[in-house]
Amino acid sequence: MQNDKGSESSYLVNRAVIAAWLIFCVAAVLFGHTALGVLFGAVFLLTLTSYLWARAALKNVGFSLSAEQTYLFPQQRFSITRTIDNRKMLPLLWAEVREACDMDACALPDPNVVIEYTSPCEDGTTSITYERLYSVPLIKWRHAARVADEWEAKRRGILEISSAVVRSGDGFGLAAIGKTFPLPSPVRITVFPRRTNVSVDAILQDMWDSRSASGGYLKDRTIIKTVRDYLPGDHAKDVNMRLLARGQGLKTNTFEIVTPDTVLFVLDAATFRPVPAPEFERALSVLGSLIAGLTERGIRVSLMTSASRFFPETCTEPSAGDRARLAMLELLAAVSRQDESFSAGASGKMPDEPGRVYYAAGEPEPPDFRRLTERYPEHKVQALLPDAISGADRGIRVRGIFEFERVSSW
Repeated sequence: MQNDKGSESSYLVNRAVIAAWLIFCVAAVLFGHTALGVLFGAVFLLTLTSYLWARAALKNVGFSLSAEQTYLFPQQRFSITRTIDNRKMLPLLWAEVREACDMDACALPDPNVVIEYTSPCEDGTTSITYERLYSVPLIKWRHAARVADEWEAKRRGILEISSAVVRSGDGFGLAAIGKTFPLPSPVRITVFPRRTNVSVDAILQDMWDSRSASGGYLKDRTIIKTVRDYLPGDHAKDVNMRLLARGQGLKTNTFEIVTPDTVLFVLDAATFRPVPAPEFERALSVLGSLIAGLTERGIRVSLMTSASRFFPETCTEPSAGDRARLAMLELLAAVSRQDESFSAGASGKMPDEPGRVYYAAGEPEPPDFRRLTERYPEHKVQALLPDAISGADRGIRVRGIFEFERVSSW
């Protein structure tokens, strides 16, 4: 739908014109033109009523906006609901909700609610802006009306809706007024990187290799999982002494198995500037899928990213919980290749002893890779690059980030 922005009200309804109608009415009566005076008086009353009605239309009116879902993956659909609450005795015969629309956003509504406005610029070109327009029918006094529409998550990113403009006016259609309603807290729609099939076996193998005697896993002796009969070869300290003292024979405790090692992913989005945008998005999809796959297996993962538009420079706490997984995927949704590189004190935010460190970068020789090898043992740090061969030629431990893309075993 295409439109040109016009006046909020008719030219007949403004204070100067209303005053002119009154002057014409009085003058006509004074000069003996009664019929003309009645006509001017009727127009004066009509325009004055419209003017006052429009000014009172949005008084004691509230507005709120809510999203059905705020965390999504691409191609998921969701709805957004807008509520206009008329808290006064005067009804709203009509109302409109207008919101600025970015056609390159990560989520978009139905195209039927998008209006394209064209306006000429000083240099002779035409400026095009977009708005979302929602029409609301009659709202009775002390009633609320809701309007909802369907949206679709298009690509990775974050969309914030912080305000909306509500328009209403008189019942004659002569006067209209708009009011901006800032939301108490912006509604943030987060679209995660696309989930792809990956295998985490290579990372698990790295963890097993780091603790060859225990296979990367340790027993938590504070948690007894089950008790079984003693078998030859069982360690003496695993024998349940309490049951033995009760005369119930030799029993062996089996303990909860835990993974003490953690995995730290460091993403330097600024190094992906020379990399084509589709390849950058593919790398983020792999990285997000690796984080999801490891946390679903109970491996504690942390993620470090440089400062972005929505988040400061952040390193999450190692965790395998659902909330931590969402926080890491949200950081990946916010990153951009235009973000700044890590600050000089970035290494101070990293965990002290992660089991493995994977540095995701787009350059063959990442600038902060040497800083990581100075902080952690070199055998624990590995670069994840789109082009693994060029990184290996530089003499650094490297793995192709797209090598994880295959049918997963988890």
